[in-house]
Amino acid sequence: MVPTLYTVGDCDESPRVRAWLVERGVAFVERDITDDAEAALALYRTGTFATPLLVVGDTRVLGFRREAIAAALAGNGVPGS
Repeated sequence: MVPTLYTVGDCDESPRVRAWLVERGVAFVERDITDDAEAALALYRTGTFATPLLVVGDTRVLGFRREAIAAALAGNGVPGS
């Protein structure tokens, strides 16, 4: 399972989540909704229209919350968590 990170260009926390995942070697797909209507629609369909949003399976983590991100990754068996 590959987590999806929804971001927006002017979000202060998006780079922090991205860096945290990269530092731990977690593979993820980033979808910047700034100029991508399809990504924005996918984010909207999650039921949360805010960023950064990390989606791991059925688990969603809004914002840069290290413990919640680590728990979501570990709970879904994501390598690097």
